[in-house]
Amino acid sequence: MSHGNEIWGAAAGRRLGRFRKTALAATLAFCAPGLATNVVAATATQTLIPLSPDFDYSHICVAPPAVPAPRNWSRFDGKSQSTISPDDMLQDAQTLFNPYSQYQRSPATAERMALYLSQVPFAGRGRALHLYGRILADDDDASLRADDIVRAEAEAIKRGTIEAGTFLGRLYREGEVVPADLKTSQAYLTAAANAGDPNAELELARLYYRNPQLAETAHTSRVYLDRAISKMSERLGTGDCSVLTGFADILIDPDLGLDDKQTSAEWLQAAVKLGDVRAMSTLARRYLEDNGVVANQQLAIGLLRQASALGHSASRLTLADLLLSTSQQGSGKDEAFKLLAQEAERNNPRAYEMKAAYYRGAYGAGTDPGLELQSLQKAAVLPDASLRTLEQLGIIYARGSAGAPNFELAKQTLTKAADLGSSRSAFELYNLASGEKPSIRLDKDPLEYLKAAADHGLGVAMSELSSLYSCGTGVEKDRAKARVWLEKAAAAGNAASLLRLADEAFANRTADGDAAAVDYLVQAAKQGDVEAMMRVSQSYRNGRGTPKDAAAAKTWHQRAMTADPGVATLTEARALLSPDALEERDAIKARAMLEASAPTGNPDVLFELARLYIDPDPTLEPDPKRATSVFVEAASRGSIPAMLRLVDMKVAAADGGGADWQQWLSRANASGDLRALLKRAELEGDTERQATVLKAALSRPLCLEKEKIQVALAIRTMPQFRQDYLGLFDQVMAEPTKDPSTQYQVARFLLNERPAEKARAIELMKDAAEGGKREAMREIGRMYGTGEGLPMDDKTSYMWLVKSARLGDEGALESLVTEILSQQTTLDDATRGDEKVEALLRDLAAQNSQQVATLLSRLYLRLCEGSPAFTQAAKTWTLKAAALGNGAAMLNVSDFYAAGTHGFEHSDAKSTEWLSKAAHAGYRGAFEKYAIALQIGFGTKADTEEAQRWLTKSVDLAN
Repeated sequence: MSHGNEIWGAAAGRRLGRFRKTALAATLAFCAPGLATNVVAATATQTLIPLSPDFDYSHICVAPPAVPAPRNWSRFDGKSQSTISPDDMLQDAQTLFNPYSQYQRSPATAERMALYLSQVPFAGRGRALHLYGRILADDDDASLRADDIVRAEAEAIKRGTIEAGTFLGRLYREGEVVPADLKTSQAYLTAAANAGDPNAELELARLYYRNPQLAETAHTSRVYLDRAISKMSERLGTGDCSVLTGFADILIDPDLGLDDKQTSAEWLQAAVKLGDVRAMSTLARRYLEDNGVVANQQLAIGLLRQASALGHSASRLTLADLLLSTSQQGSGKDEAFKLLAQEAERNNPRAYEMKAAYYRGAYGAGTDPGLELQSLQKAAVLPDASLRTLEQLGIIYARGSAGAPNFELAKQTLTKAADLGSSRSAFELYNLASGEKPSIRLDKDPLEYLKAAADHGLGVAMSELSSLYSCGTGVEKDRAKARVWLEKAAAAGNAASLLRLADEAFANRTADGDAAAVDYLVQAAKQGDVEAMMRVSQSYRNGRGTPKDAAAAKTWHQRAMTADPGVATLTEARALLSPDALEERDAIKARAMLEASAPTGNPDVLFELARLYIDPDPTLEPDPKRATSVFVEAASRGSIPAMLRLVDMKVAAADGGGADWQQWLSRANASGDLRALLKRAELEGDTERQATVLKAALSRPLCLEKEKIQVALAIRTMPQFRQDYLGLFDQVMAEPTKDPSTQYQVARFLLNERPAEKARAIELMKDAAEGGKREAMREIGRMYGTGEGLPMDDKTSYMWLVKSARLGDEGALESLVTEILSQQTTLDDATRGDEKVEALLRDLAAQNSQQVATLLSRLYLRLCEGSPAFTQAAKTWTLKAAALGNGAAMLNVSDFYAAGTHGFEHSDAKSTEWLSKAAHAGYRGAFEKYAIALQIGFGTKADTEEAQRWLTKSVDLAN
């Protein structure tokens, strides 16, 4: 705050002290109520009263003239000439719009009436124009009608409605409905203040407080505030007690630099005693904003009940919402539904919308799609039905969530909403009318609806339009436009677009790129995207793109787990399986996380878990039977990858949840998924039918790089598709890519098909390896080892092969074994080999983790098969891996002690000791072996009871 504003703050505080709790000097004059109304004020008896919230104003308040109930205007179309006088019609319109009316509200009806009256020649035409502008500005999408609002209010000013100038001045000051323009705001407000509108003076006080550079002096804001308070005091003196709530508003107005919640509440309480509905509603809201205070919630309920009894619609709805949120059944529900019934009798669509939300399960009381549909249908036919209602109703019709889909009703409802400006409805119409099998036909190109939704700022529509321009689907391919719409979608908060930009930024592998990526992730997380929340947590934890912050990491982690534990766990597990630093890979922890999250039923969680049960991983115990059952569960929940894994496994119906692999293939293909179609082609025994299926795949609009590569690899060996195969890879190579999988596949293509471009292939292979593609790491390692395309460099070769092997690549491990053995000058002396690999292995051993110990155990076990010189190292690292908890290593140690091989002395006792350790550590492969050892007394005292217990565990797991 500037120095001038500091002076203003102190002065304003002194001024406003007049109507704070201490009412010492502040007084005002008022005409005694007993005086005849025709007595002139100048001759009235003067009485001084305190200006304090503690004072009882009830004996001076003059009730405003009673407002009659509005007539029924529900059938008024806004065009037909009315037989009611314009003045009476305007009064009804004002009542229907008034948010604190004791009668029914209908802003939509009031809008039609005000628009009609704005064109009727009568004395109140300016007030009708002002009302019309206010109604438009009250809409959620008011900014789309900014020109209409300004036009109406400007015409109202010309017709002498000075309040219109104050209203326009406020809009230009706030800059939400119309672009902020402080000079224009100042001009309108000054003119209105000079014309005598006290509200304009209060607006000027706000304008000059926030923008002291516009004021003539440092005290200008204070002067206007003083004037406004003085005029409010004068109104109080004439019996207008509504100003008490105005005093309360001023005291917590941040645009005046004030934040006296306590005194503000006291003025509201004084107004409540006088029956002021606005004060009741406002004070109740204040109490509810004080989260977690039960006493305040009860006070709020009491105030809302008071206002509800006086007919205040908003209070009834707020109270109903509060009761349903805290008591979905019993007396709370009964009272809430009674309130909703009262509002339903007034044809208030919000009452039906709240009932629909209740039946949708929004209050935690279960779902009833049929009653939800009925409630939305009743709301939709009312004049003030919200676009949200029409959107939701249209979607229910389209998806058939309350019965069979009704695409015709969906089309009618969504078209109506789209014509009224609903961007979401326009997007839904585009979806329904697009694709290979559109559900509806529209009178115009579906793309027009998509573009309209994107133009109105709907993030998901912008993202879709970006994809269309990127692919050239339905529009001319234009990468520049695709990028523009992607960035617009991200700016609009579209989480998918923000995540894509984050991935692109991370792919740059620079400090600036990482920082930009985290910024995108934070934006997506704030939009509620759970994956983004977890990735933000990880960034704070590991310090990538942002300074390390354990507290922030914990906060975002908790938010993600609370929002959706399935998605959150999946994101965290995938990060553990593919970390930035290989030494941080932890498949054991990842699988444990996924096992804990399996009850969420998330099909992606189940699929990832099943993969870890069956795909080779040196740190994990395989469990094919459990993998099958989890794949079946994932497939049953709609996972296409899981269905296709069951196909690959040739699962029988007995193991496939009642469906064999052919039935799972049919289900996958019924989804229209490209991967399922290609799998069908792969398994087709008849070459002609196979070609037909592949032609169908080629006829699809292939947009994504991975789709083009999938199809290209599927047709690679078929001569009739040779040109298609080459063409697809040419399309992929025409676009720059930073995706490691794509880089790897393109590199392989060039090496196999275009040897002349070997240098380019190798660069792509290196990029893929650096991006974490383990197969690329293996190939680069081999190239450095053989000198094919790269300078021979054993040290670099070993480094890449070790990296790949650490990620579980068996081919890399075999290559590493072959290279090490080839460097040995004698197979009897492990020290007479390549010093480069010895140094690398020493550095690796220094990491002292189970992952490294397991890798080195497997490596040295393979080496000692070719050279006995490595036997001692194999023994050392196998024992190390076992001691660090690797179940497979424990079984190896047990077997080696039992057989007396691999440098281990023969010991039945030690063999069974390690079996016991493996079994008690939960390693399933040890259960049956340990049971047998206990049964026959191998290396331990026989214990048939304990043997039976372990055998039962083994059988239970098998079943």
